[in-house]
Amino acid sequence: MSLAHLTRRLFLASTALPLARAAIFAKPIGINLYTVRTALAKDPEATYKGLADLGITQIEVRAVQLRDHAKFIRAAKLQPVHMFLDNAVITGDWEAALAQQRAMARRMNLPEPPADAPRPTLAEMASLAKDFGIQRLGLSYLSPAERPTAIGKINAAVETLDKLGLGFYYHNHAFEFDASQGSSFFDRLFAEAHPKLKIELDVFWATIGGQDAATLLAKWKGRVASLHVKDVDPAAPRQTSEGNMPPTAFKEVGAGILDWRRLLRAAEAAGTGYYLIEQDQTPGDPLVSVKQSVDFLKRVQL
Repeated sequence: MSLAHLTRRLFLASTALPLARAAIFAKPIGINLYTVRTALAKDPEATYKGLADLGITQIEVRAVQLRDHAKFIRAAKLQPVHMFLDNAVITGDWEAALAQQRAMARRMNLPEPPADAPRPTLAEMASLAKDFGIQRLGLSYLSPAERPTAIGKINAAVETLDKLGLGFYYHNHAFEFDASQGSSFFDRLFAEAHPKLKIELDVFWATIGGQDAATLLAKWKGRVASLHVKDVDPAAPRQTSEGNMPPTAFKEVGAGILDWRRLLRAAEAAGTGYYLIEQDQTPGDPLVSVKQSVDFLKRVQL
């Protein structure tokens, strides 16, 4: 066989091989219900159905949503996987917690909690979570007054819930990365928290706080309960506080500056449990923004 003939046969054989296809993100897609809070206030039944129609299968909830919307959640076949607690369930400071909730409600034009709002115990919240098959309870934010003693109280909650067959997780914002007075809160959490504590890494707030989310995922490998998935506008400020963040800073997944191929690979390597869309502010109908994020996640190549 001539060299030219052999070369031609090898070329034809190589072109007949199937092209390698990049893997597509294929994890279940969930959402933190804060994203659709205004829609839920108007029409909860249609909102849960709308989320399911978009391909959302998992939700992160608060107790009030389980109490008020259980039939709609079940009808839409959405699975609650995580539940945020009121801070005071962990810290014990109910007056501060209710004041914070009222301030947030006024800022977001939502109903304020009444003076006689329930003050549940951790055991009661654990029982509610188990009724819905929820795996973990978590904290979404700590006020400045709560932060100095929070880690010890978080550790106590981890131990209590572990005995009840439940996990506990901590969700970051930006203040946790302020190291101006020494070690940052997030570094302290890593060093001092109970080894069974897991985190929910909010990649937006980590980026705003000057961190590389993929590096944090690697550091917390094996302890990443979930990822809060949203994007960052190029003009978003870098700061270690949540105040004065312009609404335009929050972007749909794939519409900002984050490298999702790198981030999702890092999340997979870290053993991330759930991928939950959360967009604090949307330019219009939140379900339209959710659809944009879902569509991106369903086609992103890893």
